[in-house]
Amino acid sequence: MTRKDKLLLLAILAVVALVVAHAFISVDFVRHGRKVISRVELKNLDPANNGINIEVVQPWYNPLKELSFNVGEPDERNFDRFDVTRCLLQCAQELGDRDFSRIYLCNKGDRLYYIKAEDFKQLGEQYKTGETLNTLSLYVKLPQVTYTLNDSAAFPVRGGMLGSLSDAKDWNQMMSNLLR
Repeated sequence: MTRKDKLLLLAILAVVALVVAHAFISVDFVRHGRKVISRVELKNLDPANNGINIEVVQPWYNPLKELSFNVGEPDERNFDRFDVTRCLLQCAQELGDRDFSRIYLCNKGDRLYYIKAEDFKQLGEQYKTGETLNTLSLYVKLPQVTYTLNDSAAFPVRGGMLGSLSDAKDWNQMMSNLLR
């Protein structure tokens, strides 16, 4: 193999490496989409959200008008189920006038559940910061409007006081999955 052949082979390998790297970066860029509510905007909604790694994103190519509520790895501070639920309700309130069909609840980019847009917007309308009793009822209602990725109810809808206790258990399980 001559020096010229070696240089040509090296150039071809460099071009292939650049094309592969560009493809990975492009796929990552398209998959994560654009931020609808960033971590900074989430902090601006409520100072208690400072350091919480949650973002609402929309894929770049999005004919179905879907959003993703993505709970990331704790980096600045640890956060718990109540923090995630508070952020979810604040995002529901903030996105009330936005046109979308559903919002996926994700853990580090992996879709776990979804909520239909009309249910999500209704949660946002009912959420009022500072109204503790109303907020607690929304925590219990959240699993009732949550679906699995195969379009079935994620948790059974129950009635009465025992049903509310079971809904609280379902909420705990749902939030545990989002924080795993």
